[in-house]
Amino acid sequence: MKIIDRYMAKSFFASFSWCMILFIVMAIVIDIFSFIDEIIKFKIPLTSIAAFYFYYSPTIFLQVAPMAALLSAIYLLSNLNKNSEITAMKSSGISLWRILTPLLALGFLISCFVFLVSDKINPICAKTANYIRREELESHKAKENKARVVKNIAIYGVGNRIIFARNYDTEAKTLADIIIHKHDNNENLTSKITAQSGSWTSDGWKFNKVIIYTIDNSGRILKEPEFFEEKIIPIKERPSDFASNEWRADYMSYNELKNYINNFQNAGSRLIRGLLVDLHYKVAFPFISLVIILIGAPLAIVNTRGGVLMGIGMSITIGLLYYASIAIFLAFGKAGLLPPIVAAWLGNVGFAAWGIYLINKRN
Repeated sequence: MKIIDRYMAKSFFASFSWCMILFIVMAIVIDIFSFIDEIIKFKIPLTSIAAFYFYYSPTIFLQVAPMAALLSAIYLLSNLNKNSEITAMKSSGISLWRILTPLLALGFLISCFVFLVSDKINPICAKTANYIRREELESHKAKENKARVVKNIAIYGVGNRIIFARNYDTEAKTLADIIIHKHDNNENLTSKITAQSGSWTSDGWKFNKVIIYTIDNSGRILKEPEFFEEKIIPIKERPSDFASNEWRADYMSYNELKNYINNFQNAGSRLIRGLLVDLHYKVAFPFISLVIILIGAPLAIVNTRGGVLMGIGMSITIGLLYYASIAIFLAFGKAGLLPPIVAAWLGNVGFAAWGIYLINKRN
């Protein structure tokens, strides 16, 4: 059986490697052709393009790894089934679970590697890729206005604050049309600050034309608003937080996102629900590669006609159903219809149960 294990592991790994290379190259080529006219028109340097896709590759890897694992498993098992090798092994008293052991073990290892890439490598690479795209690949779009303006900023800040700004000028490091809401531990709005503009200084954020409102639990203003021509407001967010939206979940590791949530943990579930779903999904997402093999394996064994083409069709169908269910459950979680941890894991648990059922049925 060890010889069969080595053969299956070697064949699966070879197919998986080729699928990953093919998918990554295809994704890069398709993306390049989406703005090839701009590359030629604005003479974007090849070094910038190469650097962007180098740092963007981990993101592509995370997106296509589960499909590559599924396609490789179905390809291998379809060929074994076509040649009646699986039937021969089962006739020798070898259970289907034992036959699938090397594939499931490799699926688990792939899941662990996906988590490492997602948690340690991709946050850094994604931010770098985003910077290169913004400053080098798309800088021509702001040619007439050198300053790049980020519109409609919304950041959950330290100290139970939500900071809104209509515009942020990355060159001048200035904000425009600012609204800052501060909440108490019970999610009640306690103060509202509006400002016409704000700029980053050595002392922090200096705001102009500032109005500060104190608000009670019912939403009424308690006293006369305070007016300031200029005022330093002690918010801890720096220009980089507004420029690149580094608070995004895919730009953070698990621990970074967890610590970020803790900065305003007392603000209430309505504010942090979406980030909690993202936090739990960071752990659930890597296991898609394992679960999708668990589903595809018994279906590939049943498949006796169509060969590789049928396997590819099955891979696409299973992948679409799986990802659609995950997207729906995540949406339910962020809408408050499911607890965050349930929303993040329900797709994996449901499809894993389906796969286990199918394997036991074929066993």
